Amino acid sequence: MQIGRHDERATFFRALVTLSEGMAAMKRRAALRCLRTTQRLVRAALRGGDGDRAWSAIHALRARGSAEMLALLHRLSRRAGWRHRALAMNVAAQLMRGRGSGAAFALEATQQLLLAGLGDSHAAVLRATVAGLGHRPHPAALPHLVRLATHADDGVRFNVAFALGAYEEPPAAEALLMLARDPRRDVCDWATFALGAQHDADTPAIRACLWQNVHDPDDDVRCEALIGLARRGDPRLVDHLLARLADADDVWVLELEAAEKLGDPRLIPSLQALAQRTGEDLGAQNEWARQWRATLSACGAPLQV
Repeated sequence: MQIGRHDERATFFRALVTLSEGMAAMKRRAALRCLRTTQRLVRAALRGGDGDRAWSAIHALRARGSAEMLALLHRLSRRAGWRHRALAMNVAAQLMRGRGSGAAFALEATQQLLLAGLGDSHAAVLRATVAGLGHRPHPAALPHLVRLATHADDGVRFNVAFALGAYEEPPAAEALLMLARDPRRDVCDWATFALGAQHDADTPAIRACLWQNVHDPDDDVRCEALIGLARRGDPRLVDHLLARLADADDVWVLELEAAEKLGDPRLIPSLQALAQRTGEDLGAQNEWARQWRATLSACGAPLQV
């Protein structure tokens, strides 16, 4: 029996239909698996508290940027339970097109979601929202962030200090000046970093705050203040650094970085004496040795290791 062209075409098109239906079924199964995976991640994030399992789930959700994920975040943000609302803000804060893509997904939509979260009364939701508006800054957020700089919750104030590093306007600097004197060390430390290293404003009030924190008992706060003043070329730092380099065996990398930013030749003898006193291998590739070499070069000394 011979097969005509009509029969061949019919067989061919039936095969195409079968293939198309098979691919559609595969897509439906993949979408269902994706939905189930998303549901599992949401459950893990909600049940994990502030532990590693919860944050691993949040990071995975952030990498699943899509219209469906955005709709899910909107639903979560309207839930009665604060954990659901906080999860929505935590994911919206860094929702990406895909893992490792580096491309923000739905930037404007997530900013609007975060702005709405500023009206929440629960501290955990506010912490997530404020951090998100540091990752995805929006001008309309600034007055609210400034207001939250006096919030009773330490975590909210810490995240405000983090977020305000992304806002260069004078009200942001004024709020950071206050947070740089916060009784909580981690809040004070981050505010000092934001004010000194992230902001470029140079006013007498900023210098006075940083100079005060140069003498803070907390080493992290002290070093961030040093960096801030060195970036602004404050001449008072030369004598301060000379005293530290001459007197201390535990000079921090950030102190060397501050000296590098100053680049003052008067620091060269003390830098050389410090190296001899500590017995460091100055040719090594550890962070301290690399910074020492960079500092010495910035101050104008020929490098002989």
